[in-house]
Amino acid sequence: MAQLPDFPEVRISAQRLDIREFGPGDASLVREVLDSGEWLPLSTAILDVDEHPADVDWWLADAVQEPRRERTGLNLMMLARDDSRIAGWIYLTDLDRYARSAEIGYGVRPGAQGRGFATEALTALARWALTAGGLQRVWLHVNTDNLASLRVAHKAGFTREGTLRRASLEEDGLHDVAVLALLDDEI
Repeated sequence: MAQLPDFPEVRISAQRLDIREFGPGDASLVREVLDSGEWLPLSTAILDVDEHPADVDWWLADAVQEPRRERTGLNLMMLARDDSRIAGWIYLTDLDRYARSAEIGYGVRPGAQGRGFATEALTALARWALTAGGLQRVWLHVNTDNLASLRVAHKAGFTREGTLRRASLEEDGLHDVAVLALLDDEI
């Protein structure tokens, strides 16, 4: 797989969010998410934090940094300015330095949904990736029945390029997946 260029630490200011990489000093923010019972996919790498609180420190210092270290992606938090809590996460993955493209994925905590954070973060990260990040294309996959995520992508300026039929296996079966993209000359 192609590798990410050597980016400086990523810090993006959006209207109501600060978007930045997770760091060793973020243990209390991550523990607050875990203690709330709200699920974040990135937290699945933390094993039995009730029994092993040091796993959060390990995750912040090592596991969440692996894509950057391997130069294949970035894991970023959405930090809401109004309450200084993690509102969600957003990440770049599948970076291809030759095609200068990457996939973006994101999720918002249940308690922060419906406030426009996903659209704000996706718009901000896509603009950063297509300018300062040196990419020419960012894209995402969305299950076609996930209407909320499709709306987020369209509001952020992404164009639907096609549908991958029965391309995603979920607990309830196979789903079609929409592919959406944004190019550097479209921002």
